Amino acid sequence: MTASVDRLAFCTLGMFIIDEIEHLNSDAPEQRIIGGAGTYAALGARLAAGGQNAQHVGWIVDMGSDFPAELRSLIDTWGTKCIFRTDVTRLTTTAWNGYGHNEHRAFKYLTPKLRLDENSLSEEQVLAQSFHMVCSPERCMSLIRGIMARRNVLVPNEERPVFVWEPIPDLCTPEEFDRLREAIALVDVVSPNAEELVSFFPAASSGDDRLSQEMMADKLLRVDSDKYMNAALVIREGALGCTTYVGRKKLHLGAFHRDSSKVRDPTGGGNTFLGALAMGMTGRVAPVESGVVKEDLWVGENSQHNLLLGLLHATVAAAYAIEQVGMPGVSTTDPAVWNGESYLGRYHSYLDSEKTHVQGQLQ
Repeated sequence: MTASVDRLAFCTLGMFIIDEIEHLNSDAPEQRIIGGAGTYAALGARLAAGGQNAQHVGWIVDMGSDFPAELRSLIDTWGTKCIFRTDVTRLTTTAWNGYGHNEHRAFKYLTPKLRLDENSLSEEQVLAQSFHMVCSPERCMSLIRGIMARRNVLVPNEERPVFVWEPIPDLCTPEEFDRLREAIALVDVVSPNAEELVSFFPAASSGDDRLSQEMMADKLLRVDSDKYMNAALVIREGALGCTTYVGRKKLHLGAFHRDSSKVRDPTGGGNTFLGALAMGMTGRVAPVESGVVKEDLWVGENSQHNLLLGLLHATVAAAYAIEQVGMPGVSTTDPAVWNGESYLGRYHSYLDSEKTHVQGQLQ
């Protein structure tokens, strides 16, 4: 089989979707926008990868009879290893996204969706070093078991990949809490946003029983009085950044964009964050130099899976996704320049602003 250094670093099981996006008081929705959790996760992985690792980003685009040719041309500019599959008997998966006050999002499919599972993946994809999933707890566990079974057939005793899981909002409920914990035991990162986390705890926002974020994290991750799950809980907090819990450790990172005027459309920001996070945890990223990422904040059993490095890349990458409706533009002459700005330039700028803050929390 292919040497590990030549394998894909990342693969998402999220879908490609053509979006219609409508904002409160807008005249009309914006249509034919490239989107979907898988697309944005692939974007995040590609941003973190840099041009030299772009071909190590794997994903799938299912094209129906109505697939616009210009969208494929846009995807091709990224230089990723994307598998395009055509089925003229169906329409491309399309969805409506409606945004109201405080970026509250409503979502519905306009055409039938076509989900991916472990059997959708090529042999190269199933041997990737990291995976991104957005699904229910039950489906998360099924996907991981299926991926691991296929990997074991292809390469017995293969090193375990990184699994980054994003629970779907509709099932962030108290009734799903036990299944959530079952799934967390199988992943390296679980990442609800702040609103979704609260939804698991009916008492989290009421009266004397109000739970702090730390208490909710503890209830999710604690196994017994002295033991925690290996997984990291990464809570995405929008303009406030993100807060990560690993056992008793806690780390907060601020958002890249502190000025709300820089944010045009939040669609896909969380997916982009998690794609970059997964890519960063593999270490197959654009070259960076900083002692802050060498601190002892790891996840899982494999110390080379650097969570902090992934979180830094995730924060920087997510900023590119929300600066416009749809996807940021990559330079045709420099694959490390997006929206006219160097990715590494932004990374180092962010690191300079956060380094003291991060090091103070890790001491």
